Amino acid sequence: MTIERKERFIRVGMVACGGPSSTTHAPIWGPIINATEGRVRMTGMIVTHVWDIKREDAETFGKRIGAEVVEAFDQMVGKVDAIIIPDFDAVTVYKHLAHPYIEAEIPCFINRPFALNLKDAREMIDLAKKHGTPIMCGSSFEYVKEVGIVRSKVKTIEPITGYLVDNSMSDYATHGIHGLYFAYACIGGGVERVCYMTRDWRNPNGVLVLEHKPRCGSEGSFYGCIQEIAGAGTNAWIKVYGRGFFEQFCWWEGSSKDRETFLWLPMLLEMERMFRTGKMPEPYESLYEKTQIFLAGFKSHLEKGGAPVAISEIGDWRAPPLWPPRYPEDFPRT
Repeated sequence: MTIERKERFIRVGMVACGGPSSTTHAPIWGPIINATEGRVRMTGMIVTHVWDIKREDAETFGKRIGAEVVEAFDQMVGKVDAIIIPDFDAVTVYKHLAHPYIEAEIPCFINRPFALNLKDAREMIDLAKKHGTPIMCGSSFEYVKEVGIVRSKVKTIEPITGYLVDNSMSDYATHGIHGLYFAYACIGGGVERVCYMTRDWRNPNGVLVLEHKPRCGSEGSFYGCIQEIAGAGTNAWIKVYGRGFFEQFCWWEGSSKDRETFLWLPMLLEMERMFRTGKMPEPYESLYEKTQIFLAGFKSHLEKGGAPVAISEIGDWRAPPLWPPRYPEDFPRT
């Protein structure tokens, strides 16, 4: 779907904007998109409407960025051109929050980790396919300029024999997943098994190992190792081995301006490109595969003591909620 509009800006609605008691990207992305608090305009989008299950949180955020608050989560249909769902705490109800917009063919960005079980992921993807609605779920690490550099270099040393990644994190589900998505963006999929060794997924440190199917003429499987650590200087780094090797470091901690410009902005611009053109940055099935890899790692830690879990073994397993849920079990009927 291509949006043809005379107006300059793509009108964006933020569903589940969150607040002080939640973990959400709305306070980061909203001011960048709307160029508030002394920022210069860097996108062709504007957040015009917001909603949260806690009305006071929506009102506070709406006032901060100059957006209108709606009474119900589905009341932005016909008012916006695109939807962003930024609150990690809403992951258990992403499929409900996104449903009316996907059904209305309104492009949606759904924050990571997309789903805590494969059934929810499949429902959203199948609905999007049915209506031809572009959807996106990503990490800002996937869209930094260094990923393009890595992809180009990979082609010069294939077949890959292995790789190493490090990633700064807080907990596995919200920020450890950065490392998984970064590796996927650089190396690609074809993952068969995942293991995740850590004492507690809610805290660093830990290590993930991904087993990839043979490709590009390789003689067998190859393995990737992702260090889930914390601290300055560990934003993202990758070293890839094949016919030779190379390494690439990603750095965006010089200042808050650097972080907004070199980390947050590239993904926001990719969202805008999808919102305007209807072209997804990756296929539906890549969203599903990224969810499989994430869940296999989670299951490895929680159910197998860090032993490998095959993608085919995930089944109907459900990852735990990230925190005490803000949404009732019978949402959206309440």
